[in-house]
Amino acid sequence: MYQCDEKQKMYLLLTGRGRNPSNRRQQHRAEPDPGNDHGLRSARSDYAEVKCETATGKQWMSVLASVHDESDDDSIASDISWSKLPERALPLNVLVFGFDSLSRQTFARKLPRSLRYLRRGLAGLVLEGYNIVGDGTPQALIPILTGKIELELPETRKRMGERASYVDVYPMIWRDYRAAGYRTGFMEDVAHIGTFTYRLKGFDRQPTDHYMRTYYLAASRYFSYFKNLCVGGVPRHSVMLNHIRAVFDRYKHQPKFVFGFHGELSHDSYNDIGLADDDLLGWLKGLKEAGHLNDTLLILMSDHGHRFAEIRNTLQGKQEERLPFFSFAFPAWFKQLHPQAYANFVWNTQRLTTPFDVHATLSHLLDFRGVKDGDLNDRGISLFDKIPIERTCADAFIEPHWCACLAWEEISVERDAVKEASRYLVDFLNSYTAEHRDVCAELRLAEVLWAARLIPTKGILNFKKSQDKDGFVAELSAKTRVTSELYQVKVRTSPGNGLFEASIAHQVEKNVFSTKITDISRINKYGSQARCVENSLFHLRKYCYCND
Repeated sequence: MYQCDEKQKMYLLLTGRGRNPSNRRQQHRAEPDPGNDHGLRSARSDYAEVKCETATGKQWMSVLASVHDESDDDSIASDISWSKLPERALPLNVLVFGFDSLSRQTFARKLPRSLRYLRRGLAGLVLEGYNIVGDGTPQALIPILTGKIELELPETRKRMGERASYVDVYPMIWRDYRAAGYRTGFMEDVAHIGTFTYRLKGFDRQPTDHYMRTYYLAASRYFSYFKNLCVGGVPRHSVMLNHIRAVFDRYKHQPKFVFGFHGELSHDSYNDIGLADDDLLGWLKGLKEAGHLNDTLLILMSDHGHRFAEIRNTLQGKQEERLPFFSFAFPAWFKQLHPQAYANFVWNTQRLTTPFDVHATLSHLLDFRGVKDGDLNDRGISLFDKIPIERTCADAFIEPHWCACLAWEEISVERDAVKEASRYLVDFLNSYTAEHRDVCAELRLAEVLWAARLIPTKGILNFKKSQDKDGFVAELSAKTRVTSELYQVKVRTSPGNGLFEASIAHQVEKNVFSTKITDISRINKYGSQARCVENSLFHLRKYCYCND
C-alpha cells in the first residue's frame, strides 16, 4: 500500500494513528521491509507521511490513509464482537456521514443522483421537519453526540484559559458504543476550523479508535501542490469516503460506529458540493454491493443550511439555514422485524424533529426496549417512538429565532394580490387544458371564496447574526425584506361551479405568480362534467368542463 517504485528509496515516515488530539503531530520512523507487501515495516498507524526519492534526486511526498490491522493485538480485538453487545442492543452498525451547510432543499438541488438512489435504492427516510437548535456546527453536532447544548456542558472554550477543560469531558455517544463493543471512528476535515478544535480546546486523548484529524494536520501542508480540492488524482472528499469504506472493509464482521463530517466543499461555497454527487453515489452503491448496509443504519445528514452565502440574507435562505438535510436508511430486514418502530419512523419524517431526537435515537439503539408514544415533556424523543403531531418549537427546545415553523394568516379576498393570484390560478388551469379546447370549455373566475398568506415568525425576519463568538446570543436587528410570498386561495369557476384550492407563490419585486398542477386541488365532485376526457385524457378530469 505504501510502496515506492523499486528504483526509488523510501526513507521517512511520519505516522500517527490519530493519537494527537488537538494540534500535535507524532513522528516515528519506519524502515523499508522487503518481506512486507506494503513495502515497509508496519507501524501502528492509520496514516503515514511518505517521502520517496529517486537516484537522481527527484522526490515524491504525500500523506496516505489506510486502516491499521490490529488482528494480532488480542488486548484490543477481544472486546470488539457482536457477541459482546448488550442484550437489548439492536445488531446494527451506525454510519453517519455529513456535509457542512446543506439544507434539505440544497441537497436535493446539488446532489440529485445521490438523493434519488438514497430514496429508491436504499429506501431512505428524510426528516422533512428537522430543525436546528443553535448557530453553527458545534451547536448542531454537540446535541447529536451528547444530548445537551454547549451551555449545559463543562467549560471547554479555548479563550477561558485554565478554566477550560478538554472536550474529553463531554459524554460523547461514541463512548457508549465503544463500551458496548463497537469499533469507533470520527473523521472530520478542515482541521483549522474543526468542530471541537476551532473555538473549543479539542481532545487531550484520541476520542475514537480511528481519528482522521491526524491525517488532515499532516496532509494539509501538501494541498497547495495538488490540483484544487484534490490529493494527487483523488478528490479530497473521496479521501474521507474511501477511508470510511476501508474501516468497514477491515471490520466487516465486527460492530462499528463511524461519524464522518466533510466541510471543505460546502462550508464556503453553495455550488461546489455538486462536484461530489457522482462520488457520493458511487460510495453508496459500493457500500450496498459489498454487503455493508445489510447490518448498518446509514445516516446521511448536514448540520445546517448555508450561513455565509448571499442566500442567507433572504427569507428563503433563513428558512433553509434552519432546515438541514437529515436522513436514515435501514436494512430491509428491520422493517419486517420491527414494524411498529419503522412505522413510527415514517410518521416522524413529517413531524418537528431536532438533534436531541437523533441523540435519543442513537441511545435507543443500544437499549431497545420497544417503542411507545413520545412524551412532549421530553426534550429528545427517539425517532423509534411516535412524536406527537402537536409538538411545538417550545416543546422541542427550539428558540423562537431558530424556529422554522410558519403560520397561515387568513386575509381579505379583496386584497389586490389575492385577486391577481386568483386570476392567475384560473389562467393556469386554462393553459393546462388549452390543447384540448375543442372538448374542454375555457373557465372563468366566478368568485374568490377564501385566502390566506404564509407568514414567517418575527424571530426569523429579525435575526441578523449571533452577537457573541460562541453563537449563544442572537442579534435581532435585521429588517429582512420579504421578496416572495406564498398564498392559498379557494375559488369558484364557471361554467360548472368547480371549486379549486391552490398554493400560489408571488415574487413581490417582479409581481410574478407561479404554481404547479400538483399544488392545485379540486375540492368538489366533477361528476359527469368531465365525461369527454374520463377515458382518454384522465389527467384532465379534475380541470375540464366538457363542451358537449
